[in-house]
Amino acid sequence: MRASDFPRDTPHLSSILAKGEGTLANGGSCIAGPDGKWIVEPFTGEEKLIVATIDHQHVRKERQNFDPSGHYSRPDVLQLKINRQRQSTISFGE
Repeated sequence: MRASDFPRDTPHLSSILAKGEGTLANGGSCIAGPDGKWIVEPFTGEEKLIVATIDHQHVRKERQNFDPSGHYSRPDVLQLKINRQRQSTISFGE
């Protein structure tokens, strides 16, 4: 993402571009593991295909570390609401 990629009417454009040095995002690629550690470190500046094999047991193990409804949940920010009304693809108006 270059400064020239922004439309001139972008809100706060001068503030956004003030902190950039020509390139605001370089489009790098990487692969992060389920524990957040790099499997393939981030790289930029070249095109290449990155592939990795992951251990599904590692994925399951790390899922035990994530408790979305535990002590650090934020019900003031995120809630699950279930609509139990019967859904239909058609409705009739009078």
